Order: sequence, then structure tokens, then C-alpha cells
Amino acid sequence: MKPLVSFVGTSGCGKTTLIVKVISELVDRGYKVSTIKHDAHDFQMDKEGKDTWKHKQAGASTVLISNKSKYAIISDVEEEKSIYELVEMLPESTDVIIAEGFKQELQCKIEVFRRGYSRKLQCGEDPKLLAIATDWEDSEQVQGFKLLDLNNHVLIVDFIVENIIKA
Repeated sequence: MKPLVSFVGTSGCGKTTLIVKVISELVDRGYKVSTIKHDAHDFQMDKEGKDTWKHKQAGASTVLISNKSKYAIISDVEEEKSIYELVEMLPESTDVIIAEGFKQELQCKIEVFRRGYSRKLQCGEDPKLLAIATDWEDSEQVQGFKLLDLNNHVLIVDFIVENIIKA
């Protein structure tokens, strides 16, 4: 299994902002990164009126679009896929997988806990919680956990490399 870490936390706490910086730093270090994003809502990738949208509207259960530099698949599912089923769909060339969400699953996690946005740890009881990326080190809730500076993505990447990629 490829190295996998999921960033979890409450909505609006800065997960995506941090993940974008982490991805960029990992790529700068030579890693090929794949990402998986969990969406609790009904996301829409297709645009109304586009050919692939028309194919789905006509009843296609799966639509694949491709050009010389990328491809995408939009497929109906009968039940939500686990993070591990989704990992199997990623390219073999992937060095590390960064996920956003999936707090109920059993993969390694870093929780983003931001002052003014986070009220309660989402995964404080989860044995797979490796660290908390925070700007609120004096919060009682984060005491006893490995703390990472939320505003220092380079140190967070160092932690990921040492504890997940090279572990």
C-alpha cells in the first residue's frame, strides 16, 4: 500500500489551504503525489450542456473524457467507496497519497485544529491520529498530542516524510 495520510478537521479550518501547500512542497522534493477528497455533499464535476454531461443525462453510468495530457472518469456508484477502494484506482507511479476528509476510516490522520474555527477535536480518540496541525497550542484539547505548527507547511512535510513515507 502506498503511503497515505488524511487531513481531517471541521469545515473552514484550513484543511484545503494546508493541503495545497503540502502537495506543492512534496512535489518540489520530487514526490509524485495523488490526492483523494471526500465530499459529504453531492458534488458536480460536469457542466450542464457539455458533451459528457449530455452522455450522463442520456443514461450512461460511466463517462470517461480524455485528451493528450489528462483524463477523468465520472461513474455512478451504488454505495460510497472506502478510501482503500479509491486508493486502488490511483496510478502505480504514485509515491504518496494525500487525502482530505475520511475521518471515519482507518488511515493515518493529521487533524487541522485552528483557533477561532475548531471547537472540538474530530479524531481525538482515533489511534490513527498521528499529529495535530494547530495554531492553538495552549488549547486543553490538544494537550498530550504531537503538535505541528499549522503555519509551517515545510515542517509538516518533514513530519509526513519521516513518519509516513519513510516509515
